[in-house]
Amino acid sequence: MYDLKPIGTVQSTVTQSRDMPLQGVPAVINVFDEFLEGLTGIESDTHINVIGWFDKADRTPLMVRPRKISPQLEKRGVFSLRSPARPNPLSLTATRLLKVDGPLLYVEPLDLIDGSPVVDIKPYSAGWDTIFWARDVHSALITQHMAEEQVLAELFREAFNFHGEKCAAIAVSAKIAYDAAQALETSVRDIRLRLPRNVNPHLADGLVGVSRATMGNARLTFSEDPDVRIWTATRSVSYRVFDVSGSDAQRVLRMSSDQLFSKR
Repeated sequence: MYDLKPIGTVQSTVTQSRDMPLQGVPAVINVFDEFLEGLTGIESDTHINVIGWFDKADRTPLMVRPRKISPQLEKRGVFSLRSPARPNPLSLTATRLLKVDGPLLYVEPLDLIDGSPVVDIKPYSAGWDTIFWARDVHSALITQHMAEEQVLAELFREAFNFHGEKCAAIAVSAKIAYDAAQALETSVRDIRLRLPRNVNPHLADGLVGVSRATMGNARLTFSEDPDVRIWTATRSVSYRVFDVSGSDAQRVLRMSSDQLFSKR
């Protein structure tokens, strides 16, 4: 017999699992009084791992369809997906800790609905928890089977997680990566980058963050050419990026491609 004791609950604007975006939403974790001492020092962390309990999830199926990505996809084993339906419906979310106010932890994002139990909190460590070159089917399914707006939101999130600032340039990087993957008929994870030596560093961070291209894996190079070149073994596409400094990142994501770059 295992004794699992919740340490708090989630306060969220989302009350139904079907309404929760893949990226999650801002939320508050209300830690119970008996566990408040365990929060001592947590304000020093910028990010935390939140282990929650999908208390309304179905615990019986071992094969599920990733319906939020596409209801047309084949069923897969629950251990290959991030579905809440699983034998022990635990969730794991790495999230930004925005503020600590007594028993309240303000975080963004979190994919637990309102009232969900929280069973543990641990500090997130970039050195221990990040495996930058990892590949996973979840990211591939999202970029291949979801609508453009949803894919851009996911790419923007990944670029932000790498770069650390929600600026216009990383929004442009998400748009370029998506456009290139469509034009080259490949995965964002497989593109190669040739960046100008004087490239906007924010744009460079965004492109590296979504593609996982590095100098070490030979998928990232630099040149004197002013264009961003993205290619595979057989095809390539180049982008002349316009200046969007001072623009709002979310506005950039909604802009048409010809407002952000020219392509050849």
